[in-house]
Amino acid sequence: MSSHPKPRRFPSPKPSPRDSKRRKRKTLSCYDCRRRKLKCDRELPACSRCRNAGQAHSCSYDEPTDVLRHPSPTSTCYTPAPQEAVAVARLPHGRASGVASSSLEATPNAGTWQLLGAASSATGTNEQRPAIRSGVGTGLRVVSGGDGEQQGGAETEATIFRGQNFMTQYYGSSNPISLISHFQELRTFMKETIMQRTSLPTLQRELKALQVKWKTARSELVPKSEWELFGLLPDQETIDGHVRVYFETFESLYRILHYPSFAKEYETFRGDWRAAKPAFVVLVLLMMASVSCISDDGQTQYIGESSMGRERAALWIEASEWWLSCQSQKHVYLAIWQIRCLLVLAKQVNVVKKKPAWTVAGTLVRTAMSAGFHRDPKMLGERVSAFDQEMRRRLWATMLELELQASTERGMPSAMTGITSDSRTLLNVDDEDLVVEGVSLPESKPWEVYTKCSFLHISAATFSLRTSINSKVNDIGSRWTYDEVMDEEEKVTNELRRLPNWADHGCSEMARTLLEIQLRHCLIMLHAPFARQAESNPRYTLSKMVCFNAACEIIEKHYQLSKSGNHALLLLRVDHFRAALMICHNLYISATIQSNLLLGSNSNTLLQYVNSALDLFSQRITRLGTGYTCHWYISAAYTFLQLVLSPTDQTARKEEAIERVVRQYHRILAHQEDLHKAKEVLFPLRPDQMTAPDDWGHAATDMANMSFIDPNIGQDGFENPELALGEFFFGNPSAWTFDNLWSLE
Repeated sequence: MSSHPKPRRFPSPKPSPRDSKRRKRKTLSCYDCRRRKLKCDRELPACSRCRNAGQAHSCSYDEPTDVLRHPSPTSTCYTPAPQEAVAVARLPHGRASGVASSSLEATPNAGTWQLLGAASSATGTNEQRPAIRSGVGTGLRVVSGGDGEQQGGAETEATIFRGQNFMTQYYGSSNPISLISHFQELRTFMKETIMQRTSLPTLQRELKALQVKWKTARSELVPKSEWELFGLLPDQETIDGHVRVYFETFESLYRILHYPSFAKEYETFRGDWRAAKPAFVVLVLLMMASVSCISDDGQTQYIGESSMGRERAALWIEASEWWLSCQSQKHVYLAIWQIRCLLVLAKQVNVVKKKPAWTVAGTLVRTAMSAGFHRDPKMLGERVSAFDQEMRRRLWATMLELELQASTERGMPSAMTGITSDSRTLLNVDDEDLVVEGVSLPESKPWEVYTKCSFLHISAATFSLRTSINSKVNDIGSRWTYDEVMDEEEKVTNELRRLPNWADHGCSEMARTLLEIQLRHCLIMLHAPFARQAESNPRYTLSKMVCFNAACEIIEKHYQLSKSGNHALLLLRVDHFRAALMICHNLYISATIQSNLLLGSNSNTLLQYVNSALDLFSQRITRLGTGYTCHWYISAAYTFLQLVLSPTDQTARKEEAIERVVRQYHRILAHQEDLHKAKEVLFPLRPDQMTAPDDWGHAATDMANMSFIDPNIGQDGFENPELALGEFFFGNPSAWTFDNLWSLE
């Protein structure tokens, strides 16, 4: 057997002094040129590339003072003096300063989170930034009013790109997190703070490991036939409680079911659940899924970072989706449309498949339009009964509200933008007044009379106004004058005044709260771009006050409703998140320029509202087991504002900010459910313990090999225990660290 000769080894030559010097050579390029790997002419105060791109104010070099004559600021001051405010606000977006920058560069594969936004309006400048080179125009811009007065400097759009290449996600201006693009100073503070608590990724790693184990155990719960859907039903007492809570909460907002019709079939179901129709079982599963995290008032148990209520709801949702996908598209009846609406509602409440929420809601609206729901059903004549006509109007109004909410939260225009509908507004009547066999419809009651249809009936009157505002805010080519904004504000304010009181109806509290919240949210969307410029143009001071008042009212309404024991809106919507961020940003702008308008007792009052928002997020995480990132944003903003208003020990304050999030992780880790017990809770009756009726045999055989669990669910790249530290920040890592975050030119 021949052997290969061993290669001769030569001693490595010692590096010459020239080579050593080359390896240690300092990089003199500015930050942007170095990031884009372009040649930089190293001119001061800004290189020619940055000047030509209109980014001269953001050009900076990271070299020491002995190399560059005029270095850029190396750190962000949290309590800048008036003369320093301009320098602080002009720090380029998404760039870490000082230690934070070097720390993040050591975290590989942290993903990308690209923000498009103008510099903070605290500068008081009127510099106009160019449109994005890729062809995307500027978003909501401030232009001169009808009287010829220049209404402040133009802003680029507040939008977010996540991902890279073709794996990207886009979030427009009305998305709550888009406000971060205008709050550079908070981003820098968060980057520095997150890196000083190295135990946080360890906690997240523990939760993720539990989720991976649960994923394997959960695969055994997959029903393989329509009959096995019955095995997902809990005990009758639990079903009764969930159904009752559903009708007390969401069915008083969105009209999907007709209570007398449902109650009649439900009594049959309670007498013999084997005789129930599969469609009815799916309806019950989705109703329970919608309130699964609301009904649990005891000690919540968790599987990984998901609460048992949320995990149970996710299983019911997936089972219902599977059943719906098996149904013929040629035989669509009322229950099918009810199931479609309940699926969207249940997903939004439980934060299940959040990323495609806007797409799913828009698809539902377009599917309904293809069935003619946007046309008044009366034109169909006798082919549709009076009862079915009204149910079509109710379902159509429900779909529109769910879709508009999803559009606003994603920062996208609504599917109904530019589309007309002649469907008559649903009647303001109770379900008992709407008879299935009736030949005519009852008379609609006045606004002042509360019914379970009051929310949709009144909300329909402002739907086109809210859609128009959402569309303009998220339209990349829209241009508003301040006078136009004031006109729109007057319309919203008039609608707020028209809202009925219903003081003598306790069950109407949630409907009244949501009617007010969605209108006040419109006020924030209208005035937020101008409020950021209030310090440079006194005319916009009104916008700042409108935003503050609206944000405080939104947080207060959510807080009071949650305090009463009703957590439905807290899980369904995140208005309090945007409101808290808006308060922090505008309060920071006023504080850093030494404005006397909001300092002193006013600032303390505003911070109390932010603290209330923190309590709301704590409750939301407790019930869902998710939502840490948004909680971290508000926690950091709250502490950051405290440092700005009252500078103290920064290290201790930073520790306090992140400790709030860490406590949430510890609480959830301390109440983990045993996986074997979890399987019994989620699927209490296994198929081998069930005896199907004779006429179910054929259907069970046909569907024996069908599965409704997505094989890719949960595969988000955390299984590898050797990944870098930053990879164990849940969701997109840059949501926590803001790594690789910048403004596009």
